[in-house]
Amino acid sequence: MNDTISRITVKTRDFDEIEVSPSEIITFPQGIFAFEDYKDYILISPLGSGKCPVWLQSTENPNLCFILFDPLEFCSDYRVTVADEDVAVLDMEDDNDAKFYVIAVIPENNMDATVNLKSPIIINTKNNKAAQVIAADDYPIKFPVFAKKED
Repeated sequence: MNDTISRITVKTRDFDEIEVSPSEIITFPQGIFAFEDYKDYILISPLGSGKCPVWLQSTENPNLCFILFDPLEFCSDYRVTVADEDVAVLDMEDDNDAKFYVIAVIPENNMDATVNLKSPIIINTKNNKAAQVIAADDYPIKFPVFAKKED
C-alpha cells in the first residue's frame, strides 16, 4: 500500500493541520483517564524525533492534546510495575517494545509545571497500542518539572 496516498489530515491544537500516515496513529483501547471516549492520537515532536517534550494529539478532537515527557528526565531510576491486565491491553510480547511517557500539567506560570509519575502512558512501539496505567510503585502525581530555589 502506498503510504503517501493514504495520508490523513489531523487538526491540532497547537500546530494547525498535520498530515500523517495511518500507521502513525496510536490507539488507546481504553482511552486516557477522564477522556475515555477518545481512542486515537498521534505524537508530534516539535524538537525532533526522540526529543521531549512531545505532544499527544487526539485525531478526533483538535482541542484535546497532552504534553508528554520521558520520565527518565526526572527520575533516572524510574521503573514501574504494570498490572497484567494493562500488559494484556497492549498486546506486548517484549518489554523492550514499551515506551513510557508522563503527562505534564502546565499552568499559566510554566515554572510551576508538574508531571504525573504515578500514571504513565505506555506505548507498545510494535503495534502502536497504548494505555495510561496507575503504577503500583510509590511515585508522585505532581512532580515539579523545574527545581525551586530556596528562599
